[in-house]
Amino acid sequence: MKLFRGLRDEAVMRTLRTRNTVLGTGSTEPNSSVEHSGKTTSDGRKFKPLTLPRILRRNSKSNTNITAPDVPNTSSVIAAPLEELLTFEQNLERNCLSAAGQQLIEREERLYGQISEEVVQSTTEWEKEEEQFTRDHKALLSQIDLAVKSSFSPDEGSLEALKSAVKAILQEEEQDRRWLNQVGKQPAWRPSECRRHHNTVLQSLVEERMDNAELPPEESNKLRSSLQRDVCGKGRRLQEDLLRVVKDVKGCYPEDMDICNFYGKMYHQAFSAGMRNIEEYGLGMDDCSYLLYWVNVAYPEILQNPELTKEINPEMLGKLLTEELTTPLENQCLTHKETEVQTLINKVLMVEEQAWMEGSVPELRDDCYFSPLAIDVIQFINAAVKSIETVLGAMSKVQIIVCLLKDFLNSYKKFQEKVLKGSNNGNSRTVIMANLACVEQFRDYIVNKADIFPVDVKECCLSIVAEMKNIGYTFLTSPIHKDLKSQYRDLGTPVWLEKKKQVFEKLFEGINKHTQDLKGLTDSCHQELLSQLHLEVTVEYVRRLLKRKIKLRDKEMQEQAARSVCEDGQRLHKLFTEAGSREEWLSDILPKIAEVLKLQDISSIQLEIVTLSQAYPDLSEFQVSALLSLKSNLSASAVRRVKKTLLDNQDTTSSQDVPSFFSKVQVK
Repeated sequence: MKLFRGLRDEAVMRTLRTRNTVLGTGSTEPNSSVEHSGKTTSDGRKFKPLTLPRILRRNSKSNTNITAPDVPNTSSVIAAPLEELLTFEQNLERNCLSAAGQQLIEREERLYGQISEEVVQSTTEWEKEEEQFTRDHKALLSQIDLAVKSSFSPDEGSLEALKSAVKAILQEEEQDRRWLNQVGKQPAWRPSECRRHHNTVLQSLVEERMDNAELPPEESNKLRSSLQRDVCGKGRRLQEDLLRVVKDVKGCYPEDMDICNFYGKMYHQAFSAGMRNIEEYGLGMDDCSYLLYWVNVAYPEILQNPELTKEINPEMLGKLLTEELTTPLENQCLTHKETEVQTLINKVLMVEEQAWMEGSVPELRDDCYFSPLAIDVIQFINAAVKSIETVLGAMSKVQIIVCLLKDFLNSYKKFQEKVLKGSNNGNSRTVIMANLACVEQFRDYIVNKADIFPVDVKECCLSIVAEMKNIGYTFLTSPIHKDLKSQYRDLGTPVWLEKKKQVFEKLFEGINKHTQDLKGLTDSCHQELLSQLHLEVTVEYVRRLLKRKIKLRDKEMQEQAARSVCEDGQRLHKLFTEAGSREEWLSDILPKIAEVLKLQDISSIQLEIVTLSQAYPDLSEFQVSALLSLKSNLSASAVRRVKKTLLDNQDTTSSQDVPSFFSKVQVK
């Protein structure tokens, strides 16, 4: 019979006798951790009483941090759970690992504490017991490994086993600390560094689960390449496992182990390593975009899951790939997308130009000439912007795409100029009408998406669009003014004053006819065209009036002219606004000019000129001179006084947010 196995048997029997005594089923022999002299082992051999070294006595006053287990008293035996009454092998088999670990620790302390150095050096029994202990200790560590590896097992008992394993790990760590820096013979297995081993096992577990991650067939078939299936599978595994950690596994560990952040770090490293391996190979455009999408969008979204952010700090993890690795991929993606968009929008313009050269007339949709050019270009740019934002997770990179619009609009403007030069083509007018709607769509897109444009690019694009719009409307209104030239000719002449009804009526009818013929434009473009025509007709009326072809010699003629100007202004304004013009501000111009013609008192004229200049700060001294020259009864000194008042007032007049009118009136 082995000496130390006898010691263990005696200790077990002593504990059982104490338990029976309390329960009334055995003797009342007191429980003691030190055997009396003369007692024998189960094989009849006697041994002398031995005592624990001071360093390992649990109640030693010389070292309160290093203790050995006390023999349980009566109450602890009654309250002891079943695993404390089981053998080491039984506890191990039932995954009661903390109990098994505690049993080993007690055996370790007896083995190294109750035997003197002389006995250790002279007996082979001690060495055999040490060998047995080493095997048992390895068996415990192996069982702890299995419990850790089963952390994600659906088995109901896996979490209980993990809890017990964690307790055993902490017990081992505590025992390592007891033996730290102790002189003399120490166990070969100390320090066991059980926690470090646990971390290594956990890291291997995570890497294995990530390496073997797969998608269900129905989801796998939706992805285009094996790379995409691999990345998505790893991402799905990471998400599911981390949710399991924060919901279930976390409860098996003490708070100070911060197991959730540890798992987060391990999964992050495993996923990142997998990404780096993939990135080393040349990637096609689809795979490159997919990889960047996971790095910049999908993975950060996983980490921002509210359930995870309660336990895992995503800021500590960082990005899956460093900027050094992602920058070449992003440049590849951006360059490809830029080339793709450039090709598509250039092709759209080429098709439009080819159709015009062939004499094709744009199709009519809801009685409006239609071109798909703007819709196609905007869709291509928008799709690229959304794709880049999705892949890179930021709007800052999309400027390379929206900047393409500036170059396109310059090319589009050159095409418009070709159409204007080839105005003899039968389809030029309809092409301009269709393109005016496109120009409006571009303008609205730039204004609505102003936040994605660099400021200088946005302003440049809006300037090009405004110029194209004005050129297009001028192209459509020029034939109207050319046709009305003969009617304009008599305005502001003695004939106009004498035969006012005939002269203006003819002009009015001509304008009305042309407003009725302006068809084929969208409602908004039709309104803008009529607004521009309204402005141009009013400008032409004032220009003709200021040509000084009439002399209003007295009050009667001046009042007659004032009535004509006021009536003409009212009729023109009503005609254009009913047709669709939105230039309400033009209604005041001719009545204000009429008021200047009617007034006789110099002070009143001065006040009216000041009022006119306040409403229209672009009113010039030369234009005031031309207007006052119609009143031939004004003296030169009176004219100088009025002009001086104008100049004095203009120094204090602000032109901010005031529509421009008189700057368009060219007076010789």
